[in-house]
Amino acid sequence: MDKHRLRPWRRMLVLTAICCNLHLALVSGHAQSRFEGEGRVVALDESEGIVTLDHGPISGLMPAMQMAFPVQRAEQLVGLQAGALVRFALQARGTEWVIVTIEPVGDHPPPHLTRFPAPDFTLPTLSGAPVRLSDLLGKVVLLNFWVTWCGSCRAEMPTIDALYRRYKNRGLEVLAVNLDAATTSKVQALVGELGTTFRVGLDPSSSIARTYRVAGLPTTYLIDRAGNIVVQEIGARDWLDANSRLAIEGLLQ
Repeated sequence: MDKHRLRPWRRMLVLTAICCNLHLALVSGHAQSRFEGEGRVVALDESEGIVTLDHGPISGLMPAMQMAFPVQRAEQLVGLQAGALVRFALQARGTEWVIVTIEPVGDHPPPHLTRFPAPDFTLPTLSGAPVRLSDLLGKVVLLNFWVTWCGSCRAEMPTIDALYRRYKNRGLEVLAVNLDAATTSKVQALVGELGTTFRVGLDPSSSIARTYRVAGLPTTYLIDRAGNIVVQEIGARDWLDANSRLAIEGLLQ
């Protein structure tokens, strides 16, 4: 037998040791560091003191992902609910990252007001049927630009869908324009996972995003019944919070 060839179980032990040592090195290297982020609560276990978050990129630490974290004190989870937008801080504790602070984001400030005609466009949708913006004149349109790899985009989508379900019979239309350049399979998978019911447009070349001067993701516009952009919001928000609903209801009157 080749003395230099490791048996499968020994190879597994070596790989495990390497991974553990790498993890320890990464955590110990940030032992005195504190990293902050925002995300949405996916699930929580108060008895175990663990919360699962779908969070955006945490600068200097990790990309957007869904991950379970222990909290410093189990009582920090009291009052939190699945679906809540939260702001949190991570710190290394031994061999793991622990949430040392976590709090609901609460109501955002009122959306940023503006006013200019919405450029018209026609896009294919995930269902296959094209959609033309000018065909939606007479409705209030929430136009959202997003990508599948954006944690903040994913985090706000359930609130956009809840908003749509709440107001669609009063004239609200939602069009979420996806900018992924690759295949639509990831888009389809994420939409299926989230269970959203609004229309998803496809802009893989980002030509419509450039027309709308999208500078960050997600970016959302509210378009009034006359076809004018009256609200521009850069970044994720809870579209069911009081200020968001007030803006929507004002446009629907």
